[in-house]
Amino acid sequence: MKRKALGAVIAQAAQAGIGLLLQILVARLLGIEEYGRFAVLYGVVIVATAVVTGLVGDSLVVLERSQRSIRAGLEAMLLATSVVLAIGSFLIAWLTGFSDVWESALFALALAAFAVEEIVRRLLIAHMSFVRTAITDLSGFLVALAVILTVHSTGTLSLAAFLGGIAAGQIVATIIGWFLVPRDDRHLVGLRGADIAAVWRYGMWRGLQQVLRPSLFTVVRLLVLAGAGLTAVGLLEAARTYTSPLILVIGGLSSFLFVRFADQHKAGKAGSVREADRVVVFLVIGTLLMSVIAVVLIPWVSPLLFDVQVDPLAVIAWLAYGMSVAIVTPYGALGAVGGRQIAVFLIRLSDTILAVLAAVVMLILGAHPSTLPFALAAASMLGGIGLRWLVSTGGRPEGTAR
Repeated sequence: MKRKALGAVIAQAAQAGIGLLLQILVARLLGIEEYGRFAVLYGVVIVATAVVTGLVGDSLVVLERSQRSIRAGLEAMLLATSVVLAIGSFLIAWLTGFSDVWESALFALALAAFAVEEIVRRLLIAHMSFVRTAITDLSGFLVALAVILTVHSTGTLSLAAFLGGIAAGQIVATIIGWFLVPRDDRHLVGLRGADIAAVWRYGMWRGLQQVLRPSLFTVVRLLVLAGAGLTAVGLLEAARTYTSPLILVIGGLSSFLFVRFADQHKAGKAGSVREADRVVVFLVIGTLLMSVIAVVLIPWVSPLLFDVQVDPLAVIAWLAYGMSVAIVTPYGALGAVGGRQIAVFLIRLSDTILAVLAAVVMLILGAHPSTLPFALAAASMLGGIGLRWLVSTGGRPEGTAR
């Protein structure tokens, strides 16, 4: 089991490293202002992917996807959400003037490709095939990198080219990942008789919850954009990106825990609060150690990565937020697989709203943008306390996984 947990960390670390490298390339090749614009678009992609991950990805882990009606429902939901989110994102980016029509189209394509590839990843994770998950991510990154560097060699590199390269990489990763899924789970069924209702009943709340964190980041970016401009967004995002491997490694363990707790639930066993407590202690200690290393390396690593010196205060603030994520995720996973996804969502929604309000108040009072993640961390930790109380009290589930 420890080997599988390590595999989950490695898979998530690979995804974290890929995301970090792509963002570093944008910052260094296009400049900090374009990086700020990329951060806004990429943030929307992450939000949309989170919706699909919760709605379809978590559902395929918890529900009995071996049943034809459930599998058809998962396929129908993936198709519908990917298309709707891609079209909506295209129209918003184009009609608001944030991007031209070509860039908006590539943005929508990248968004849809991210969503579909994430579900293939979730199939692999459901089988705890973490090495294959990492191979899938790495293959997509190599394709994206090849496209980006090829365009760069022609002297015509732009944000649109980055988005196109990312889209191409995700499409290739989807194909490779699909063939790495175990044969007995690598099949599609017709959509006739799809039990969309069952997927919706469970996945709606998980989708809403999954979207909270990336939505919070996007709102913070927009607040900083309105109050301090694109450069400030880029600098704050550079600090967040610098610390993102930590948060994504925590996310890898969270994915492992979600599958583990779901398997225990299907077997008639309940994951224990004590087990979640042990994981939280482990994550907090690991976060502290990694945070010390990250802060010490700022003067040397940040100029190398971003061609600018990131604000140490912003890095510390984002590390504090990472600590809060370590406290929240195990309890959220335990509650969700036990059928208490509605209560988990409501607690997370409450701490997200609190975080946004706190950030708005701080900006009104003249706080520097680099301090905003402290408000996010405090609100998130309160949510973690609420989630632990929820899973420790037991109670009747809101719904039963089928």
